[in-house]
Amino acid sequence: MSNTKWKNGFLKTGLPLEYVTSNILNKKGYSIFGEYPYLRPNENGDFKEFSIDLRAHKCLDSGDRLFVLDALIECKFRQAGTTWIFSPFPSDTMSIGLVHSTEDLAPVRLQGHELWEFEKEIGYCVSGVELMNNGGGNTDGARHGVFQLRYGMPVLLKNAYQHALEYTWSSGRYIDFVCPILVTTADLRVIKSDLQLDHFTEAEDLDDVSDLCEAVILNESPGPQLQGFADSLAEEFLASNPGLSQRLVALDEVLVGKEWERRYAPDLDTIKRSFGHCAERVLIVNYKYLNDVLSRLEDAILADIATEKIYALVDESQSEFTLKSIGANEDRT
Repeated sequence: MSNTKWKNGFLKTGLPLEYVTSNILNKKGYSIFGEYPYLRPNENGDFKEFSIDLRAHKCLDSGDRLFVLDALIECKFRQAGTTWIFSPFPSDTMSIGLVHSTEDLAPVRLQGHELWEFEKEIGYCVSGVELMNNGGGNTDGARHGVFQLRYGMPVLLKNAYQHALEYTWSSGRYIDFVCPILVTTADLRVIKSDLQLDHFTEAEDLDDVSDLCEAVILNESPGPQLQGFADSLAEEFLASNPGLSQRLVALDEVLVGKEWERRYAPDLDTIKRSFGHCAERVLIVNYKYLNDVLSRLEDAILADIATEKIYALVDESQSEFTLKSIGANEDRT
């Protein structure tokens, strides 16, 4: 076997990229749990076990509170010269939602502004294609990896919610952030704004019609099967936690102040919808920039954590979920 043949075959397995990605995560302080298995329906509607390449976990703040980041990571190797080109989101206005969390189940709230800025800086896209160095192209590109992550996210969110209900770490000041990430060796490009078809037919180079970027956020609404899968997980979660409605009522009673005049406390329907929402967006990163993009993501979450406002604390001495009010003279931040 020639050097080229074994090398190409080995790289195509994706294992070297998984290895490099794991090392990057490890050096940044993440715990790596290897593959993340889960059950979902296949193309015939039969439930089958699938897996995502990596699950990574990092504690972001463990002083008087516990805030953690959970990431599902899929790795997709592509030969040198392969490019994934994405179409930008066609509107400047859209709701954010790359990172989901268990905040709705906690008696504290964060502003979320810095995460919004992070997502806006990365930029949203709605579809993509793959161009190969031999001139070929296809519409698959990131699709398989994104598909895996979109099905895995509702499973991870369900587990995170369950954890938040079962444990009252730090008197309830506990939030688990969950995020899907696709790491690839393909170059990432986004089509420039306000182009006409003539711009593409007359272009001599990809730089004429697209911009090279470090990462993109792919936004896609769940199809009927994925939405049904997410809804079924939500129903399972709600059915197995009959006390959740009482918890949300208790939280509603303490979420007071001027900031709540235009906001709504979460209810059971909010929790149910989040299972589908968490499957809508995936962060796609070129592996060369993974370290930097993760640092920016962590910095954004940490900046939002710094805005924490405490509305109550969980009484850990009680067997049932019970909140202790914060006195008027006590610090809520």
